[in-house]
Amino acid sequence: MPGVGEQTIAGRYRVVRALGQGGMGTVWLAHDELLHRDVAIKELLLPASLGVAEREEALQRSMREAMAAAQLRHPGIIKIHDVLVHNGLPTIVMELLQGRDLKDAVAAEGPWAPERVAALGLRVLDALSAAHAHGIQHRDVKPANVFLTGDGRVVLTDFGIARLEDQATITESGLLIGSPGYIAPERLRGERGGPASDLWSLGATLYAAVEGQAPYSGTSPMTVLRDALTRPPRPPERAGRLGPVLTHLLAREPHQRPDPRLAADLLRQVAEGRDGTPAMAAPRPRSVRGPVLVGAGALVAVAAVAATVALLPRSAPTALTIPEPTTPLAATSEPAETPTATPSATATTARFTVPINVCKLMTPTQVRLLVPKAAPKGKRDEEGCEWSARGNGVGVTPLKASSLDSAWGLGLDESSEQFINRLNMAETGSKITWNWPGIGLEKTITQERKAYQEVNGIGDEAYSYELVNPKGQVERHDVVFRLSNVVMEIKYVDIGKVGDNEALRKGARDAARWVAAALGRQE
Repeated sequence: MPGVGEQTIAGRYRVVRALGQGGMGTVWLAHDELLHRDVAIKELLLPASLGVAEREEALQRSMREAMAAAQLRHPGIIKIHDVLVHNGLPTIVMELLQGRDLKDAVAAEGPWAPERVAALGLRVLDALSAAHAHGIQHRDVKPANVFLTGDGRVVLTDFGIARLEDQATITESGLLIGSPGYIAPERLRGERGGPASDLWSLGATLYAAVEGQAPYSGTSPMTVLRDALTRPPRPPERAGRLGPVLTHLLAREPHQRPDPRLAADLLRQVAEGRDGTPAMAAPRPRSVRGPVLVGAGALVAVAAVAATVALLPRSAPTALTIPEPTTPLAATSEPAETPTATPSATATTARFTVPINVCKLMTPTQVRLLVPKAAPKGKRDEEGCEWSARGNGVGVTPLKASSLDSAWGLGLDESSEQFINRLNMAETGSKITWNWPGIGLEKTITQERKAYQEVNGIGDEAYSYELVNPKGQVERHDVVFRLSNVVMEIKYVDIGKVGDNEALRKGARDAARWVAAALGRQE
């Protein structure tokens, strides 16, 4: 958001500074000049590949959902003060919370005791039930979205991707809704989710609080998602009497999970020091389903409400020890014969905190191999770079989480989520609108993504796809890879090789390997 400290949104909200990345958007600290109070403002992301009409539809849908969430009144749900459009993006004005989220609290303190986790679970379940009673699902319950305030509140935040019953879902564009490790299996399978899906995510959140890690974890988001589709969760080791409750909440099928009333009773028993073993009950009727499909196509998250849920009876809040408040809401050398990628040093450390000159990630020799007539220094394009000549070009772009932010300095969670979102859009064959004046393509054209394929040996994880013209000929090959906390897109065009799929594929993948290797050498 340019002009921070000077810019005023809607003639009312003076932006002060960025608070950080939230799910699907950026959060800013601002001051409400009318009511003289500090607020948090969140700009929601829209998929960059959407066309004009699709973008307008997604904008209106996001606004409707945010306005519906603003009607919720519950001490455990963040208050939404205003909903508006700014710079073409849906923008939500929320109360500013002081404290820290559950993710940071567990990271600082270590795993919580089962009784404390159960007490927290009761508070979050009560908030979820209030939302469900109004036909609203959260769809991204996770430790980072459970906020612990200094005055003792437990607040469910980030309703930016919630949706109403019977409304079209934003995932029609292939966007993954939720965070790997906290998405219910049925949503990963592309089935219609419901309130029970939020309960599964609550179970995963409580599991992370008592165990110190999510029930599914791995070296990449794809690994996590596939394990969640095909394997039972890792048996809890620290949960004690909370363990059977977590197992019940994390049941693979929605009909196998407890309803909200039973879940509340089980959590209350554990919070009070009693055994929380769930009572055995006959399974509810279910439909017969064919075998589960495991693969990229099964990872498209589609959410819709299948059932309503009874409102949890109100009860006095269970005593819960809250951590002290801390901060406001946040929120080059020549190529080898066979170039290989350099993976990130560790899976838990974000390597890239400041921008890197992308034009220095390929050597003159590498550039000449791909675009013989291009200037070897390349042309800067915001944070990216391109080497182009008429009919031929290679572009390297670090992908932003928001059009207003830098692509560098993301957290690992944000970069992993961004990679998965991009992968889903490519895998579903969505269309992309593009032009490239540097190669002589001034006119904007729309083409369909084809031949999605995972690629090994480039960064931490990578995939590629092709753009095909109406004659079925490949005109452009793209590779997207993640290395630590940065996601890079490589696009390669050579008009002279149109129809030679292997040549275009090799050019794009060679460029991606060289760029990943150069990034891996950055200090």
